[in-house]
Order: sequence, then structure tokens, then C-alpha cells
Amino acid sequence: MRNRIFKLILALIYTSVSSLSGQQQQLINKSLQDSLALLKSELIQMKSENESISTRLDSLIDDFILKKEQEEAENDLKKLLDEANKLSVQEKEKEEDLSVKFQSGVRQQQALNPNISLGGDFFGAVSSSKHESLSEPGDVSYGNNGFFLREVELALESPLDPFTRGKTFISISKEAISIEEAYMEWLNLPLKMNLKLGIFYTEFGPLNRYHDHALPQFDRPRALVNLFSNKGLGGAGLSSSFMLPEILFSDATTLDLTVVRGTNTGDNFSFGNNSMQYSGQFKNYYDISRDSYFEFRLSSVAGRNPSEGNNYSYVSSLGLEYKWVPAGREKYRTFDWKTELFYSSRKENNGTIGSKGFYSSVQNKLNARFWVGGRIGYSELPLDRNQYEWDYTINLDFWQSEFVFTRIQYQYNRRNIAGMDPYPPGALPNDHTIFLQVCWAMGPHKHESY
Repeated sequence: MRNRIFKLILALIYTSVSSLSGQQQQLINKSLQDSLALLKSELIQMKSENESISTRLDSLIDDFILKKEQEEAENDLKKLLDEANKLSVQEKEKEEDLSVKFQSGVRQQQALNPNISLGGDFFGAVSSSKHESLSEPGDVSYGNNGFFLREVELALESPLDPFTRGKTFISISKEAISIEEAYMEWLNLPLKMNLKLGIFYTEFGPLNRYHDHALPQFDRPRALVNLFSNKGLGGAGLSSSFMLPEILFSDATTLDLTVVRGTNTGDNFSFGNNSMQYSGQFKNYYDISRDSYFEFRLSSVAGRNPSEGNNYSYVSSLGLEYKWVPAGREKYRTFDWKTELFYSSRKENNGTIGSKGFYSSVQNKLNARFWVGGRIGYSELPLDRNQYEWDYTINLDFWQSEFVFTRIQYQYNRRNIAGMDPYPPGALPNDHTIFLQVCWAMGPHKHESY
């Protein structure tokens, strides 16, 4: 295009010059030649400069691309280093976690120590009855008309390895030091089974496994005491617990089978001194709502009784429990209801004695510190169903913290009992009793249910 324009300009100049004289034409031609030479020189110089600019531009572009590639390579290398550091930290944490779970050969001494707790259960009581069998601690009474340290409990608990755990509770009182429970338990065995061996309370009804300081009222229901004494049902032996398929539309079903050599009790109770006891419990659990559940238990135990001859006693119970704990407000409101119905059959050389009993206990949490509770119960003596006892109880608990609580309780017992061991001769009187109980705990084992 530029060449065509240039030629057109030359043609116009030539046409204009052709009309001039020869001398003028020569001068003009010479001037044009000089201009053309100068123009050609400038065009050559411009071309050289354009080539230099293009070369420098190409060089800058190459430098920019190289720098960009270097920055990207550095970023990739930094990312690789960061990922390598994270993997190193995760491997270190994993090794430390394995050592805590006892899967490493090297363990810290602190990880071997069990959880150690010490709890105290102190009370004072005043009763309208001054009867010796009620005032002095024994198989049927914790004592009254004085101050008593019911027990100091030393608890040691620890996982032994990923498959077993061990628990020991030592009871210390003014009269004796005894092992309340001491057992080892294998967990998650085949057939969805847990296996326990040692000394322990038997799975029987809602309350039998509770230690004294964790009971909903100060004492055990009279229906339990008259059958098994204050010591409860338990001993040294073996127990297995099976998780069964859900039965009767339940959310969980369990079966417990236990064989123990029972505790030493007097002749008026259901089982003889150190006799073998065979028990079973079937339990169904139901979630009623997000805030409440219900469960029932069918329990039974058999063993030799203290009478002469090779005679057996059988005790069966139906246990019911309902609990309401509103989600998000469990610190301030809870309602707990427990009821158990009993039937006892005791074979004697001259026949069979059948007796019955029950208790019903409630607890209602009023706020973060106060609970109010109550209980009613009835019990026929297993050796004579014509002798019986009613007990009525109300209590108010103040939880200073999860480590300390104080309880005041009023109880009225109406009795038709006379001439039965361990009671002395004569009718056992009715009585009104007020208890003041203080419990404290040091360490992780507090006053929870069992």
C-alpha cells in the first residue's frame, strides 16, 4: 500500500515538473533524488529500530514467562512441603494415641494408674422408738438415735486393656473393713456377651446394684431388706450379660445370668449363709420420646434357705422404671420413678411359705440444687407372711455440688412383727424417724447410679 502511494506522489511530481524548463527540471530532479536518498536512509533506520523493538519485546515476554514458571514451581514446592509437615504431625499424634490405648510397648507410668476415689457417708438419726434392734446397726437397720459413719468407700477403677476393665470398692466402717465389690469384666465377647467375675451385686431389679450412698432415699426399701438384708443380693461368682434381638417392640433387650456364693445373713432371710444363688434377669428398654424412656425387668433368684434340710427359696420380681429428662434442661428438671413387685416362695419341711411385697419410689428435680422424693412400701416376712411391715418416706436433697450432697428424710414404719429373729421377743413397735445424711466424694467416682 505504502509503495503505491509513494509511486502516485512521484507521478504527480513528474507531471508538474514536465511543464518546467530543462534547467529547472534538473534542479528539481536533483532535489528529488537527494530527498529520495534521505527518505530511503530513514526508512532503513526505522526498519532497524522496529526490529530492535520487536527483539526487546520478545525478550521481555520470554523473561516474564520464565519468571511466572519459576513462581509456580516455588508454590508447588511449598505446598508439597506443607503437606509433608502435616503428614509428619499426624504420624506423631497417631503414635502417641496408640501408646495411650496400650497398643504400644512403651507406656507412661501415669497411664497405668487406676482412677482412685474416696467417699464418705455420714448420718444422724432420731427415732420415736428406742428398741435395741432399731437403734444399733445390723442386718435390718443402719442405726438411729445417734450419729453414725455408715461407711467410707475406697473405689479403684481402670481399663485393664482394650478388652477388659476392673473395678474394686472397699467399704470401711467402725466395725469392719470389707470388700463391697471387686470384679473384672470382659467386654464385647462373641454372641454380644459381657462376662464378669469376682465379688459384685447381682443384676436383680432396679435398685439392688445401687451402693448405699447412691440410693434415691437414705435406706433400701423394707421389701428388699426383709428378703436379702441391708447387704443386698450378691456375692462371689460369675455373671454373663447378653444383648438379644429386640423383643416385644423394644429398643433394646438384655438377658443376665448369674451364679454367686451369697453373703452371710441371718436365718430369717431368704437364703442361707454362703449358699449358692442362681439368678436371671430379662430387661426390655423403650424410648418413649426424645426426653423419656421406660423399661421393665423380670428377675428371679433361687438358693438354699437357712431351714433344716435341703430346702430352697425362690424370689421373683417385676421391676418398672420411667425416667423423664428434658433435653437442654437436664440440669434443672428430672423425674425418676421406680417400682418393684416381689413374690417369695420358701420351702420348709412342713410346707411352703409364700409372701409378697412391693415398693414405689419417685425423685423429682426441682432446680439445679434441690430434689424432692418419696417412697411407699409393703413387705411380708419370708418366714411368716402373717407378719408384715409398711414404710412411708419423704426426703429433700440439697446438692451443693456433684461432690457433696445433704439429705433430710422423714420415715414412718408401721409394723406387725413379733418374736422373729433377729428381733428380740415381743412386738416390734411402730416408729417415726428423721434422718440427716451428708455424703461427699473425692475423685472421679461420685454418687452416680450403677
